[in-house]
Amino acid sequence: MAATSLKQQSRIIIDNSVTRLGGIDVGKYPQHHFLYDHTPPLESWPLRIDFAGTDEWVKGCYRFRENSEIFAVEFVRVGHFRFVQDGAEFPAGPDTVFLVRPGCDVEMACEIDSSAMKRTVCITGPLLEPLLETLGLARVNLIPIRNPGELDLCFDEAVRLLRERPDDFAVRSSILLYRLLHLLSLDSRQERMPEPLTAVLRYLDRNLGGSATIDELTERFHLSAATLHRLFRRHVGISPIHYLIQRKMEAAKRLLLTTEEPIKEIAFRLGYSNALYFSSEFHRFQGESPRDFRRRRLNPPESR
Repeated sequence: MAATSLKQQSRIIIDNSVTRLGGIDVGKYPQHHFLYDHTPPLESWPLRIDFAGTDEWVKGCYRFRENSEIFAVEFVRVGHFRFVQDGAEFPAGPDTVFLVRPGCDVEMACEIDSSAMKRTVCITGPLLEPLLETLGLARVNLIPIRNPGELDLCFDEAVRLLRERPDDFAVRSSILLYRLLHLLSLDSRQERMPEPLTAVLRYLDRNLGGSATIDELTERFHLSAATLHRLFRRHVGISPIHYLIQRKMEAAKRLLLTTEEPIKEIAFRLGYSNALYFSSEFHRFQGESPRDFRRRRLNPPESR
């Protein structure tokens, strides 16, 4: 997938201070058959369905979402999709689930089959983040589904609840979403990251202000360099250092959008002693300078 080229060809659908969404349509496709929950957010709901439904794609359709503000379960039912999350690619055929994670840059395309179809449920709520950590889904991208019929029933029920809006909608939707995530967790265990890799990822995520090296990681976690690279390539899709840079850049984007800190201070917080080098690395990662990124997101054009 020539991501930069496709993005340049994309029409922009949403461009605000939180996220930017765009893509390429082929005729009337992709067609999204979604139902939405339009009620005001209620903090007492542990989990809630933001939207759910089915979308149909044809070859050539493409979507990207920068700094995703949603958590979505994408369940491929027909054909093949190609997903990209923070630079790592994940081909997905029937009976596989791809998880769109908040804060990530995500792309999806239909490139192989003449048509493809997937089911989607977007989940939100104060319990979501801790539950993803507890169930081991916080860093999972792709999950092969052993019993797709059982998962289909969860998607059917999500759509039915949104359509019928029963009096106990809040309770039933929270229970349903917990069950759905639990099923995904059970299936992901066979593909679960080994504990040594999980420990490395946890360390890197908690030390974004540092400048970890391969030698430091191998010594700290008692792994050979070859084993460390093999684990990252197999389960993460990129090298350890590339992963650390990506996480730094994700944090940089959040800080640029949610604080008024000077770019030099953000660079320092993320372990860059040279603000110019930080800006250069951010440009390679994002395609624009930190200053332009902040200005464009916080002051979007009035017309699109």
